[in-house]
Amino acid sequence: MNTTPARLPADMRQVGNGFFVAGQIAPQHVAALAEAGYTTIICNRPDNEGPGQPPADTIKAEADRHGIAFHYVPVVHAGITRENVDAMQKALSEAEGLVFAYCRSGARSTHLYAFSRP
Repeated sequence: MNTTPARLPADMRQVGNGFFVAGQIAPQHVAALAEAGYTTIICNRPDNEGPGQPPADTIKAEADRHGIAFHYVPVVHAGITRENVDAMQKALSEAEGLVFAYCRSGARSTHLYAFSRP
């Protein structure tokens, strides 16, 4: 049995009021996010982008287990689309409380957040 307390992602950073980003997270990070008061997780990384990457459904299952809303808004390397911006705006408009978004490094999440602001 693992008794190590869950920890927030080491590269986590705030990029807006109540909006934080980081690179890829593992399922165990979700418990730490819940304990820290996050109410929404947004995945901006497409599945199967890198080896060893947990699928979005795995993170969503953990988010559901901890009562955290989960949105899958994948941004491919070709760039951010209008559909990505619309989906991100919808996710942000539904969010209540602290929001955490992730991709490979946090860069796509940061850019998508900036494009999604009114």
